[in-house]
Amino acid sequence: MDTVRIDFCGFWGSFNKRENLFVRLLSKHFDVEISDDPDFVICSNRGAPFEYMRYDCVRVMFMGENLSPDFTVFDYVIGFDRMQFGDRYFRLPYAYYFESGTPWTPEKLTRAQAEDILRRKTQFCNFIYGHPSGNGAREKLFDALSRYKPVVSPGSYLNNTGSGGCTWAEKNRVLEASKFTIAADSVDYPGFVTEKVIQPLDRHSVPIYFGDPTIGEELNEKAMILCRSADDADIRAAAERAAYLDAHDDAYLDVLMQPPFREPDFLEKKYRELEAFLVAVFSQPPEKARRRIRCFSADLHCSYLREYMRKNAAPSVLTRAKRAAKHVLEKR
Repeated sequence: MDTVRIDFCGFWGSFNKRENLFVRLLSKHFDVEISDDPDFVICSNRGAPFEYMRYDCVRVMFMGENLSPDFTVFDYVIGFDRMQFGDRYFRLPYAYYFESGTPWTPEKLTRAQAEDILRRKTQFCNFIYGHPSGNGAREKLFDALSRYKPVVSPGSYLNNTGSGGCTWAEKNRVLEASKFTIAADSVDYPGFVTEKVIQPLDRHSVPIYFGDPTIGEELNEKAMILCRSADDADIRAAAERAAYLDAHDDAYLDVLMQPPFREPDFLEKKYRELEAFLVAVFSQPPEKARRRIRCFSADLHCSYLREYMRKNAAPSVLTRAKRAAKHVLEKR
């Protein structure tokens, strides 16, 4: 197999350069070498500001956060916007990122299985967040549902358990114990959907979802309670729907048994397409894989980003160190 030299930058603190979705898919077709002098860099926007500007090689951006792609800076983008851009773009929102390289294949529940899950529910609803939302939807849902029954909030934001935060393992336990989960993305932007709706579906907790207004194009709206906007009327309607399902077991079970996706093989198909996209990019010699513009206004734009990156590099190193230390403490 041909060898591809790659590096990673800008990812979250627990990201492993040698064990991640991209390496696992690429390793099926190439000998992947993690290099300090790469031909390709796969970057994200969770690290130091514009850290990817250190690399002059082919840049492949994974948009994990709610920023739209800058094709002047990146040769290729894997993002959440519903768009087309020649051979340079592939849509994979963070909701569908599975580090194992194998997409989630949700089981189809029988009535008996759903009834057993319901019997093991010990909490009405949960709210697990580290910061406010962009338009107050999270907070409004939390307040509206709390007026009906207590909502457990073990995260660092609006914490009511005294814990001050929770690990991923603890979050999963809370989801499994809860009939409902407030699953509100930070913004309501078309196509931007995160793990906040996938995790409760995986743990059989009905999501009360606010976020991507086009979510029904891929996920099954019948498997969740949709909050269409941050307006008081829509918040109230979502809370009333949750209260109804909480009081009527048969109706709750009907929702719990719904398949998460409109198409059962949606994620398997998505991952086959992602693999084909990556192979097409990395099969090219680096000089042929370049797509971004390199002259006049584009050069000036990039020079501004490099200058900003240089001025903010020192604070960002400290920030990354703090994130890494927090991750270590959470795993203890």
